Amino acid sequence: MVQKSKKAVVAALFGNLGIAVFKMIAAFFSGSSTMLAEGYHSLSDTLNQVLLLYGLKRSLKKPDKEHPFGHGKEQFFWSFVVAIILFGFAGTLSIKEGLHKCQHPEPISHIGLMYLAIVVGLIFDGYSFRIAVQNIRREMREEKYKNLFNCLRKSKDQTNLTVFVEDLLALTGLLIAALAITVVHLTGILILDAIASVIIGLLLMTFALFLAFESKGLLIGEGVSHKKRKEILQTVKSFPGVERVISLKTMHFGPEEVLLTLEIDYFDNITVAELEKINDRLESCIKKIIPDAKIYLEAENRRET
Repeated sequence: MVQKSKKAVVAALFGNLGIAVFKMIAAFFSGSSTMLAEGYHSLSDTLNQVLLLYGLKRSLKKPDKEHPFGHGKEQFFWSFVVAIILFGFAGTLSIKEGLHKCQHPEPISHIGLMYLAIVVGLIFDGYSFRIAVQNIRREMREEKYKNLFNCLRKSKDQTNLTVFVEDLLALTGLLIAALAITVVHLTGILILDAIASVIIGLLLMTFALFLAFESKGLLIGEGVSHKKRKEILQTVKSFPGVERVISLKTMHFGPEEVLLTLEIDYFDNITVAELEKINDRLESCIKKIIPDAKIYLEAENRRET
């Protein structure tokens, strides 16, 4: 999963870097606030991809004394930082530029150059978005999510989720920019260019808050999906010698790394040797569901109660 997420981030990084240059040049020559807002958007996305790659690299560090469960949550933290940058940098500057041009409308020129920047953006962002969609669909199949929205709300791969949302925003912003530039060119109503910039800024802020909220859940200790929890419980309850499961607690340390604790009530006639064999088999079966799970089993001592 990490390699697939990394591929999506790298594709988005190089795409946004090239797009940002095109958009800023087009904004400089045309005077379009919408194109400038899109330039801010691509610049922030470029920085975001650098941070996501850094988070991916940090998450692969081996456990140490200070971080005995590893550094997997680095991905969640840097996704949260990306949301703040998307909100604070791109969103604020886009709205500020739009409000300024609403008060002081300026004519736009070099329409062809702006359309070229939009087409280049659609090509690069479209390619990056396609990779992110493939990863999202794979996760939907594996976790059996009912729909796309459900997957976005419950996804544990924050890196791929962030790239998906960024690219979706980028494509939406480009279409808004194309529509605004065309209408301004045909009608001469200059304020529409400024309004489009404000709309793009508001979209960036809205989706940034969504990303921040989703990252927060994993940062504070979100558990595995309902599907995996159900599979684990069914597996444990079906084992000979297990009377009931008292508690199951899980927490993600990364998209694939999970801390899992089970408190189990075994039948009284089980010997210590049999209990050890059952626990070994239980761990093997659970790892088929979550290969990178760190499993801790606890038996209730009913004889003392």
